[in-house]
Amino acid sequence: MTAPLRVAVDATAIPPRLTGAGVYAAGLLAQFTRRDDLDLVVFAALGSFAALAAPGLRLRPVRAAGLGRPARIGWTQLAAGVAAGRSGAQVLHGLHYELPLRASLPTVVTVHDLTLVTHPEWHEAAKVRYFGWALRRAAASADRVLCVSATTARDLVEHLGVASERVDVTPLGTDLVPASDEEVARLRARIGLDGPYLLGLGTLEPRKDLPTLVRAFATLAPELPHTLVLAGLAGWGAGELREAVAASGVAERVRLTGYVPEEDKAALLSGADLLVYPSRYEGFGLPVLEAMACGTPVVTTTGGSLPEVAGDAALLVPPGDPEQLAAAVVKLLGDQAARADQARRGRHRATAFTWERCADLTAAAYRKAVADGAP
Repeated sequence: MTAPLRVAVDATAIPPRLTGAGVYAAGLLAQFTRRDDLDLVVFAALGSFAALAAPGLRLRPVRAAGLGRPARIGWTQLAAGVAAGRSGAQVLHGLHYELPLRASLPTVVTVHDLTLVTHPEWHEAAKVRYFGWALRRAAASADRVLCVSATTARDLVEHLGVASERVDVTPLGTDLVPASDEEVARLRARIGLDGPYLLGLGTLEPRKDLPTLVRAFATLAPELPHTLVLAGLAGWGAGELREAVAASGVAERVRLTGYVPEEDKAALLSGADLLVYPSRYEGFGLPVLEAMACGTPVVTTTGGSLPEVAGDAALLVPPGDPEQLAAAVVKLLGDQAARADQARRGRHRATAFTWERCADLTAAAYRKAVADGAP
C-alpha cells in the first residue's frame, strides 16, 4: 500500500468564530480525517482548537497566533516553513493567502478572492498592505494555487499573471440541512423574533453592501410584515451600515444579531422567508450555498462568483441597485409557487457542492505539488 502523504497545514489565520474562510478550513480538515491517504499536522491558534476540532485531527498550538496579527504574521512568514519541515511533512498548505518566506518542501496556497488587489477600497488599509503583498508573493511562489471558484481562478490568471497550469479549482461545500420546526422555534425565541423575516448573512463590511439591502427594505417595509435580520460579525467599515439603518426610517424593524454560531446557522436560514445577499463581489459566496442547502429561496447579485454558485436556483440582480433588489424580493415573496420551485432547485444544486469533493480536489493538488518537485 502507498504510504499516506504527510501534509502540514497553516491554519493560524483562522479565528475562534468561523466565517467564510474559517468554515472552509473546518469543513476541509474534518473531511480529511475520513481519508487514509493523508496524514495531517495542523498548526493553529490555541483559541481556535474548538472551532477546528474533528475526530482524529492533530492540532499543534502556535502561541504567536494568539498574540495579535503582527505576531501571527511573523510566525507564518518566518517559522511556518521550519515547523512544517520538522514535522516531516512532504507538502505545506497555507489556507489563507499566505506562504512562508522560505520553505524546504513543496507548497500549496488557497486564494479565496482577488478583491485585495482589484478593490482595495473594500478592505482595511493595513490588511491591504500586508495581504496584497502576501497574496502576490504566495501566488508567484506556490507549486499549486487553489481557488475556491472558477471566477477566482480567472481573476488570478488575469490580474496576477499566474499560469493556469498551476491553478486548481476546489469549490467549497456545505453539510447544512434544513432545520426542524422545533430548532427554528428555539432560535426565534432566543433572539426575539416573533414574525416573518428576511435574512442578510455575513460579515458586516463594505464588500457585502448591506446598506443597499437596508435601502431596499425601507422601500418595501410599509407593504411587508417582515423584520430584516442582519446576522454577522461587525467588520471593518461597519459604520456605514449603522448610518444606513439610522437613516432608513424603519430602524425598529432592522435587527442586527451579531455573530451567529455555526450550530445555529441552519435554523436561522431555515426560518427565513428569503436570504437576500447583496454582495458587490464574491470569490465564492458560501451563505448562498448554505441557504440553498436549507431550502431557503435566495435573492443575490451577479457580483463575481455568485452566478457560478447559484446557477438557476436564485434570482440575480446587478450589485448596488436597491430598486432591482427590492423588485426581486417582492417578486419572490408574492409568488408562493416560485418560492417553492426555487427552494427545490436550491436543494438540488447544493448537492453538487460537498466537502468530500473539495477534499478530493485538494488532495489531488497536494500530489501534483509533490510530483512537480521541491522548490
